[in-house]
Amino acid sequence: MSRMRVSRRSMLAGLAAGAGVLSVGGCQVAPGTGRDEFNLLSPTEEAKMGRDSHPQILAQFGGAVDDPALSAYVAGLGQTLVRTTETPGADFRFTLLNSDIVNAMALPGGYVYVTRGLLALCGNEAELAGVVGHEIGHVLGRHSAQRYSRAMAANVFTTILGIAVGTPGIADVAQMGAGAWLQSYSRENEMEADHLGLRYMSRGGWNPQGMVTMLNRLRDHGRLEMLMAGRDPSEIDQTHFMATHPRTIDRVQAAIAEAGTANSGSLGENAYLERLDGMVYGDDPAEGVVRGTAFLHPGMGLRFDAPPGFRLTNGAKAVVGSDGKGAVLIFDGGKTRAGDMASYISRTWMPKARLANMENLTINGMAAATATTRGSTSKGNVDLRLVAIRFDADDVFRFTFVTPPSRTAELGEALRRTTYSFRALSPSEKAAVKPLRIRIHTTKSGDTVERLAADQDVPDWQVERFRVLNGLQPGDGLQNGRKVKLIRF
Repeated sequence: MSRMRVSRRSMLAGLAAGAGVLSVGGCQVAPGTGRDEFNLLSPTEEAKMGRDSHPQILAQFGGAVDDPALSAYVAGLGQTLVRTTETPGADFRFTLLNSDIVNAMALPGGYVYVTRGLLALCGNEAELAGVVGHEIGHVLGRHSAQRYSRAMAANVFTTILGIAVGTPGIADVAQMGAGAWLQSYSRENEMEADHLGLRYMSRGGWNPQGMVTMLNRLRDHGRLEMLMAGRDPSEIDQTHFMATHPRTIDRVQAAIAEAGTANSGSLGENAYLERLDGMVYGDDPAEGVVRGTAFLHPGMGLRFDAPPGFRLTNGAKAVVGSDGKGAVLIFDGGKTRAGDMASYISRTWMPKARLANMENLTINGMAAATATTRGSTSKGNVDLRLVAIRFDADDVFRFTFVTPPSRTAELGEALRRTTYSFRALSPSEKAAVKPLRIRIHTTKSGDTVERLAADQDVPDWQVERFRVLNGLQPGDGLQNGRKVKLIRF
């Protein structure tokens, strides 16, 4: 095989020519705006990107909700919005995801997703229509395709830069920076999606104020999340997306005023809440559930108890707990036929770590092992306690306990109790694990926020959860005959 010699000058000219093709030939009309935008992807390619990514979204967010009626309701609302757009015959697919995370997203090609966590937070159809309309706006504005196209262009230009200065690797560094910047939508994209979403929900008959009240709900939800995590809720002004994200309430109000539709349209509150009645709230038992400081997974048949003061979060790949003071536990595991647990820790799990204090254990009849090591974080060094447990012939489960060195001894006994709390569930215990659900209650004389909140099946933050779930500010009371959401089995 012969070698080909290519001069730097000829390579540079070729890349520059390619870049010229990108900049000159990459303009297409975005259906939502009617403007020529820089875009290298055809609609067919966008559809393929969405189609290929759809299974990944399902896997990451617990799959689709197994409730045909509720899923059809969300899809019907979405299709009503699509019929008001500039491309009423466009092919859109709406999926209700089985996740309690409050989220909505869109993929190129018309794939739009909302989680049941977001449905639980919404208080009426107009709020849901505002969220879905915004995501449709991203699709018809072709924002994902534009972002992808700019990333491709950045690849070309940073490669040229690396060759021009003769420094191998400079292109990779520049691409990392460009890639990080392109991970989220630009300010212009977000505001454009808001304008389009307001247009579509107004045409569909919903009151555009729903977009404003939903932003309020999202901010209140974020504040409560920080409070429950042991952080100052005022930090939301620096860390939550409502502070740094361009979709501020003032901007959306200005867009509504510009459109001249401030007080028109329906909120659809009663119809929406009736649809929500009975929907699973929080964790789905099929994915495991958090009950206070306990984690139970009836499908896998296991449970453990975190130390007092820890707040557990059930993620797609791990259960994570934190006490808000720097101590963290991570519980995960999966299929493996590794031999003894000490060898598993040293050879499979942590082959490059400097392990100490290796010890074989028996935990409720199951073979296990533990070891310690040191790690480092952005906040300094941490101690790690590793525990591996052979649950059955095919499954090994693991605890990683992370503690600041100054607190390792203090937390030692509590973390040992968590280790030895890991056990198998009996058949009756598996059957007893039921999901929490949204229950709609019509208020009557004598009902108060405090009384109804205390009647919920949640162990903590009862009043705060009730207020956020029902869009109530501190000091707001209840009127007779109002429908409210409660969290009950």
